[in-house]
Amino acid sequence: MSYAIHARRISHERLGDEVIIINLVTGAYYAGSGTAADVWTLLVQGASIDQAAEKLALEYSGNFPTIRDDVEVCVTALLKAGILDQADAAAAPPSALELPIIASREWKPPAFDEYTDMWDLIQLDPIHDVDDTGWPHALPKSKL
Repeated sequence: MSYAIHARRISHERLGDEVIIINLVTGAYYAGSGTAADVWTLLVQGASIDQAAEKLALEYSGNFPTIRDDVEVCVTALLKAGILDQADAAAAPPSALELPIIASREWKPPAFDEYTDMWDLIQLDPIHDVDDTGWPHALPKSKL
């Protein structure tokens, strides 16, 4: 099974060995580095838990069962947080999975830190509440 990210609800960016994920609906944002950034990078490429674990076991020269268990725990947390959804069963598997080359490859269970301190600022920004007509026409409350 692969996973999907809703582009209108989730924004994400990898910067070197760190990934930042923002839930534009809740205002929560997540930061992960090292193995967490690598897991995220593989998931957004369409990898399943097993495919991600296989690639990571090669990259980190690690124990596949341990890495697979750690990836599953991470994916479960991302699903629970509403960052990931299960993808359509008809989604094509990825042809090749790529990871940036990072010098240090010591396996550590991937984890994301959650921050909720920006929600008040996001609510104050009326520009994110617009439709195709653009600013200054805010979306009706029923569509927020």
